[in-house]
Amino acid sequence: MAMAERHAKCLALARKYYAGIPTRDSLFDETVLPVLAPTHTILDAGCGDTLLLLRRYGPRSAFGVGVDVVRPSARVSERTAVTLGDLSQLPFRNEVFDFVVSRSVVEHLENPNAVFNELRRTLKRGGRLILTTPNKYYYSCLVAGLTPFRWKDRYMRWMFGQDGYHHFPVFYRANTRAALRRLASRAGLRITCIRAIRHYPLYLLFSPLLFRLGMLYDWLITWLRLDSLQSNWLVVMERAERE
Repeated sequence: MAMAERHAKCLALARKYYAGIPTRDSLFDETVLPVLAPTHTILDAGCGDTLLLLRRYGPRSAFGVGVDVVRPSARVSERTAVTLGDLSQLPFRNEVFDFVVSRSVVEHLENPNAVFNELRRTLKRGGRLILTTPNKYYYSCLVAGLTPFRWKDRYMRWMFGQDGYHHFPVFYRANTRAALRRLASRAGLRITCIRAIRHYPLYLLFSPLLFRLGMLYDWLITWLRLDSLQSNWLVVMERAERE
C-alpha cells in the first residue's frame, strides 16, 4: 500500500471518530479571538515558514510581527512583517506587544529560560503569552526523546515528504505542567491556564492498524482523565499589570 493511501485511510478514521473534538487550532482561536482587539500588537514567536498564526491573527490587530530562524514561504499579509531572529535575543524594545503567540516551538528550545525572559520583556504589562506545545510524556515525544536526530529526520521525511515538514531537534525542557510553572515563575509571568489537548495519532499515519491502536490509547487516557499523558498543552501566561 502506498504511503498516500495509508494516510488517506487513517485521515478518514480521524474525520469519522474525532469529529466534534476540539482541535489545537480551534482551541487556540477560542483563546485568542475573544480578547484580541484591532488596537493590539502581536508577536508570533517561531512563526515558521507558513506564518500560520501571524496570517490568522495579524490582520485582526494593529500590527503583527513574526520571528523565526527560517525564511517565510507564505506571503506576508496586511499589517504584518517577518524578521529572522533568535527568540532568546529579540530585536524589539521593552513592552511593545499586547500578545505573544507560539505554536509547536517550545519543545525545540535549548534554553527556554532565556526565551521566556525575552518574551516577558517584550510583553506589555497585562499582556498575554498564549502557546501550544507537545506534552513531554505523550508516547511519540518519549520515543522522539530517545531517538537520534538523523533517524527522526529520516522518519519525518519518509512520513511527510522531503519538503513537507521542517524538522528541528527537540529538547522538551518546557513540556510538562511542572516545567511550565517553573519557567513562568522565573520569568515573572503568571499562568492562568494549562489545558490538555487531544489529537489523533498523527505519527502513526503510516499504518492503519497502528493508527487504530493509537486511537484506542487516546480514548483510554481520556476516559481515565490522564491529562498528563495527552498529546499537547494549551498554555496562557500573563505579565502583571503592576510590577
